[in-house]
Amino acid sequence: MVEVLYISWKDVIELCYKLAKDIAQSDFEPDSIVAVLRGGVVPALLLSDILGIEEFYAIRVKHWGIAEEVYVTPIVDQLPQRKLQGVKVLIVDEVADTGKTLTKAVDELKKLGASEVKTAVLHLKSSSTLIPDYYAVKLEKWVWIFYPWSLAETLFALAYRELGPSTNVNDIIKEIERLVDFLDIEFYRRDVVETALKYYIKKKSR
Repeated sequence: MVEVLYISWKDVIELCYKLAKDIAQSDFEPDSIVAVLRGGVVPALLLSDILGIEEFYAIRVKHWGIAEEVYVTPIVDQLPQRKLQGVKVLIVDEVADTGKTLTKAVDELKKLGASEVKTAVLHLKSSSTLIPDYYAVKLEKWVWIFYPWSLAETLFALAYRELGPSTNVNDIIKEIERLVDFLDIEFYRRDVVETALKYYIKKKSR
């Protein structure tokens, strides 16, 4: 089974506090924060609150197309148009894995006229081709990072990875509860996961 690093809500807050302090102690004073959808939204909100940055936008960078096609160059399909001319921007994401998402986001925001663009993530993996300007933790060993805001999505992905795509719902739930116990995941509720699973199965069948 793939090695999984579970990050609790308490961990997220502590990591964001560390990032905020590092940013505040640097000579960079961003005018705007741009969150990378979807994983960067929660860290970006926390940073915007701590650093008192009211201008908050989002960018979406897609890596996957139809039938699990992987784009050689990530596609951007959401941008804060006409908002960043001459502005100092901090891009926030949860992790730098390959670095492609952040690289693309930086390029696009510079095209919009941002005067300075810097990046911040909770976790930097050694596999990333881009080193963010700010990161809370660097991971030398590759692991699957499990953030608390992607509870259903990650549990389903890990369960299907272990059991295969043709498994039944009861076996999925059993595997999920094994993972919950093993990873000591907080705030788990079976009824919520069962509800989410209905939508996940419907989406997979399209």
